[in-house]
Amino acid sequence: MHIQSRRHFLKNAAILSPVLTFLPSYLTAGAGSKFRIAFIGTGMWGQQYLKQALQHKDLDVRAICETDPVAVNRSLALFKEAGYHQPDIYRDNYQTLLSRQDIDAVVIAAPWHQHYSIAKAAMLAGKHVACGSVVGTTLEEHQDIVRISEQTRCQYFTLDEHSYRPDLLAITNMVQEGVFGELESIHAGASHHVLPATHDKAAMSYPVYPAAAVARILDLQKENTYVSLQVVQQKRQYAINKPLSGKGHTRLFFTRGEVNAICLTTQQGQKVWLQMDAGETQPVSTGFHVNGSNGSWVDLFNRIYLEDSNPVNQIWEPGKPYINQYAQQANLSRYRQIEEGNSYAMALQEFVGVMQQRDELSVYAAASNSIIAPMAALSAQRGGATVQFPKFRNPII
Repeated sequence: MHIQSRRHFLKNAAILSPVLTFLPSYLTAGAGSKFRIAFIGTGMWGQQYLKQALQHKDLDVRAICETDPVAVNRSLALFKEAGYHQPDIYRDNYQTLLSRQDIDAVVIAAPWHQHYSIAKAAMLAGKHVACGSVVGTTLEEHQDIVRISEQTRCQYFTLDEHSYRPDLLAITNMVQEGVFGELESIHAGASHHVLPATHDKAAMSYPVYPAAAVARILDLQKENTYVSLQVVQQKRQYAINKPLSGKGHTRLFFTRGEVNAICLTTQQGQKVWLQMDAGETQPVSTGFHVNGSNGSWVDLFNRIYLEDSNPVNQIWEPGKPYINQYAQQANLSRYRQIEEGNSYAMALQEFVGVMQQRDELSVYAAASNSIIAPMAALSAQRGGATVQFPKFRNPII
């Protein structure tokens, strides 16, 4: 099979982009019809979303692109298990897949350093894009993705299943209803529920903080955005997950120490502290800590303090009753078969909704969450200096 060089393909895409911009493939689909999608990359993460997509009534999975034969076979098994037609398979050339006019959107589950180039090519070919949390590695790449999304009106959406945790959705409702008073600060880091017993820091490519969940809690939009960022070192409590000798399972241990963190300031003066350290020999979890003028919540031991309820004794109550009370029920009725609380299904459903409305571009949120890591690297290079946070949203829109 002939394989074009990346440079040659992108050069051709740039030449063809004016034509492709005005003829996006999703315009060939009739009103109310299914979105015809393809997967570029079907590793373990991609297979999780593929499994949900095969159950969604509004999606028609037509093709996959994957170089690993083991991943291809596992993906084909998912198609067979779902009673689905066999997809077209592209083993080494996603450009050919993107040239198809019967594909409306792609889910990019390729390695993070390929996200930018594949997403750019996909949107220039008129496809909506759903991808992992990394948009690009530089400010210029983020700005380019935003520009192309604005130009083509193709959606760019971040699939972040971690931001759909039931407790975080419930806390978001509590914040929006003013249970904690005026929101003052958020500390956020890796979830202790998913900490492995051993960990290789070098293998962790993605940020350990759930930026999308933080943005949802803050209700970031035009009236409240990030304005500055600084990398700092702070002393705080964190959890580590250690295997118990002879027990065959692990246990959380709490300790206190220095943790590198990203400090973000919002337009409304709120502070956000995002955990950077993953831990060299042992994974570190600072967890979530939401603090308001009337109370706080900590997820590491799921406790809530509300000043109105305990003005004198300052008692921390169990968080579970509040989580249950403010739980947000997801509408997963468009799935044929799905388990309740499936975060992958919830993320994919939101992507489908974004494609259906098309009024507001999701690329601004995706770029704002993704650019945190490159800006943090810039602050660190400057010795922890405060840097201005870039604005992606066009004020005219």
